Amino acid sequence: MVGVKRVITHDGSLSRSRAAILEFSLMASLFVLYYVTRGVAAGRAYDAFQNAFLVMRIEQALGLAAERAVQNLVLAYPLLLTLLNGVYTYTHLAAVLLFGIWAFFRVPDRYGEVRATFLAILAVGLTCYALFPLAPPRFFPWRGFVDTLAISRGVNYDHPGIASLYNPFAAMPSLHVAFAVFVCIGLLRLSKQRVLHLIGIVYAALMTIAVIGTGNHYVLDCIAGTTLAIVAWSLVPRLLPRLTEWSLPPVPVRVVVRHR
Repeated sequence: MVGVKRVITHDGSLSRSRAAILEFSLMASLFVLYYVTRGVAAGRAYDAFQNAFLVMRIEQALGLAAERAVQNLVLAYPLLLTLLNGVYTYTHLAAVLLFGIWAFFRVPDRYGEVRATFLAILAVGLTCYALFPLAPPRFFPWRGFVDTLAISRGVNYDHPGIASLYNPFAAMPSLHVAFAVFVCIGLLRLSKQRVLHLIGIVYAALMTIAVIGTGNHYVLDCIAGTTLAIVAWSLVPRLLPRLTEWSLPPVPVRVVVRHR
């Protein structure tokens, strides 16, 4: 008899496209949760300002108080100011999602590490915000700091629509920097393309300058965010069990059965 082909697809396995939609809907939801839960420390103004004075004293003692110098440089070049405002405002979520999508499709066997590392950074950051509220530099105009988003974009942080999702005292560590470094290290570890390596390095550097130049973070915040990302990438993949419920859903397998 002539061979007859019958194609069987494993039941219970999600298609990669459906799995991708679920994965990145989850990531977007976690970012929303991140902004909402940042508000847990929003009412602790006294502690936040006392911690800010402490951070400024430590920076002075260590010779790290470069915020005003960076801001003066940024304010001198309107195009640079516009660029950094945009980097700070619009790329925080987009960069993480784009990196996650890239990892999901290009290095699916390593995607579990990416997701677990991201969750570890997020969890540590939110815990620090609750334990150590910190008023950012833009709250101290009498010390020479400038809120660049307010003067160039007219952003009102006290607007009810923003205040419900925004904690002005969530500065230590800088998760803007932590997630930028997370993306940078991820590209360096998981990609062999030098172009992607360069993109990751440039993006992390731009975000670091942006958070300082816009008056939203201290140098110590950036050091803490960078350290958090490095430690997370160093530890989480080693501690992550290989066979868990967090593993990537299997790719649908096509099995060919021949009948004669």
